Amino acid sequence: MKLTVFRIENYRCILDSGWINVDDIAVIVGKNESGKTSLLKALWKFHPFHKAEYDLDREWPRGRRKEKSPDKVVATLRFVFTPNEIAEIEAIHESAKGITGVEIKKNYRGGYLYTFLPKNPNMDHDITWVVSLLEQKLNPFPAPPTDHFRNQYCAALKTLIDEVRDKGGSKHAIVKVPEFKNRLSSYAHPNQPHHNQDQAVVQQLNIVMDAIVAELNATPVRQVIDAVHKQIPTFIYMDDFKIFRGSAQLDEVKQRKDRKTLTNEDETLITIMEMAGLDLDEEVEKGNADDKEQRMLDLNDASLTLTEEIASRWTQKKYEVRFEADGQHFITWVKDVGSNALVPLEERSKGFQWFFSFDMMFMHETNGQFQNSIILLDEPGMHLHAAAQRDLLDRMKAYAMHNQLIYSTHLPFMIDFTRLDNINVAEEHPKEGVKVHKDWATADKDARFTLQAALGLSWSQSLFVGQYNLVVEGVTDFWFLTTISAVLRDAGQVGLDEQLVITPAGGASKVAYVGTILHGQNLNVAVLLDSDPEGKGAYEQLVQQWILEAKLVLRLGDVLGVKEQRTLEDLFDETYYLAHVNAAYQAELGGQALQIAADKTKPIIQRIEEALKSKGVDKFNKGRVAKRIMFDLAKKKLTDLPKDTVDNFSKVIVAVNGIVADWKKRN
Repeated sequence: MKLTVFRIENYRCILDSGWINVDDIAVIVGKNESGKTSLLKALWKFHPFHKAEYDLDREWPRGRRKEKSPDKVVATLRFVFTPNEIAEIEAIHESAKGITGVEIKKNYRGGYLYTFLPKNPNMDHDITWVVSLLEQKLNPFPAPPTDHFRNQYCAALKTLIDEVRDKGGSKHAIVKVPEFKNRLSSYAHPNQPHHNQDQAVVQQLNIVMDAIVAELNATPVRQVIDAVHKQIPTFIYMDDFKIFRGSAQLDEVKQRKDRKTLTNEDETLITIMEMAGLDLDEEVEKGNADDKEQRMLDLNDASLTLTEEIASRWTQKKYEVRFEADGQHFITWVKDVGSNALVPLEERSKGFQWFFSFDMMFMHETNGQFQNSIILLDEPGMHLHAAAQRDLLDRMKAYAMHNQLIYSTHLPFMIDFTRLDNINVAEEHPKEGVKVHKDWATADKDARFTLQAALGLSWSQSLFVGQYNLVVEGVTDFWFLTTISAVLRDAGQVGLDEQLVITPAGGASKVAYVGTILHGQNLNVAVLLDSDPEGKGAYEQLVQQWILEAKLVLRLGDVLGVKEQRTLEDLFDETYYLAHVNAAYQAELGGQALQIAADKTKPIIQRIEEALKSKGVDKFNKGRVAKRIMFDLAKKKLTDLPKDTVDNFSKVIVAVNGIVADWKKRN
């Protein structure tokens, strides 16, 4: 099961977070006290490894006492199923075929409410199936009864089956079968000489009827729920302040355990011991025993076990774990490979302790499997220096390979600028509570600070920016514009202004981020967007939120004077572009020419994708085609290009240069 979206309601400062999309990794950015911790804790309690229920008295939002109820939903999560899970579900019942996902709600009472997507399995058994079940299970007697018993039993069974057939299937049967069972003893006449024989039949029929009721209760939807509930990922929560301690007096820890007053340090010590194959109670006994040699051997074996399990997961330094004990005093040493110095775990750097503690928790709460979990990290890396924070980001990507990971942060170096699409902003509104959204460009100054800092750091290292900037969606757009501009200029015609710097954002969803930050640094910024749904979304984010003036955000359809959707590839003559598609995909097409729909209301990219899918090619890689076109353009003069291509690119260049000219006038 993969989590796709979730929503938190009625929890502490969160009245309704709004829907939050989740991929392999999602990050929640916001200032302190913006609700990030509450969001993660509410999500964690949805299905934690250790029992942790919602607390209505302590966690219900203040000031809403009249609405307070244990039936109020806290977390709503939507999952999609894997192909194997779909096959398992469909095998349960015919009505489960076609189910691809599920929405699960959890309320303060701790109950789960299931809604399957796009439909629910049958809520009840088919009447024919129920009648058949009763007839097959209750007609043959487990042992020969007396005639007196048989006559009364058969008449009552017929009445039961007729009622079930007429009055609603399994729901009626669930009520009536126990009633029928309670009357069985009365069918055995006490004066019959074979009374004991009938009582034996009654006892066996009781067992059969209990089994029938169990089957009736296992409706298709109930069976699917039971199967899916077993597959819910484990939610693992960790904040930055849970540091493991490796030393303690074991007998004192045991006393606190017996009194059920374990501290956080006690619990983490026990976790370390369990992962190494050590038992607290046994180690306390060994601490009082005379056989010191065997204890030393056991601790050495446990040390090797734990070292082999987790040492390779720390990427900055390799280390070994060593356990030693003197009586009840137990200590965990951590030694760097190649060094003879033993250092107690709690004296290692806070960064090292953070990695160690997370690895231990991750191992413990996934039973050593490191998969099928949703990992929730609250402000990870607080004690790590900048380079180690980058290392942590890489580790987190590795954790997310077989899991999903959601983390909160306000640290610039904990933002992966290559994944701007997975950033969510948390901010608190006075009347609405905490809201979480992706429209970070409209968030308040404090909420944007982390992203602005992170993106500023990234661009200062990886992008050139100038006084006049044009942000385009992708690198292929950058290639085409600059190359055709050069071809025009070589022919003595007007190309792009030479002072213009073009920055590819890496997709329409990122154009708004890049444009906003460059604008925020008081640079002249214009944006060129495809006139498709993604481009429309970026346009609305930039213009309707008053970030850039409308005249600075160019849409291809408007520039070309058409209402239909257009992408930059539509600037090329269709025959020319399609020829390069056929060349790039000749192996997949078996040498045949690809035929695309003549519907000019659709962009050429969309029509090519549809045509390729009909040929069994699932994904169109336009970069593969762009490289061929770039190679071809390098050999071309302006007169070699189709007139439509030249005219279309010229319109775009004129529009962009017009914006640059206005900037220069103002400056």
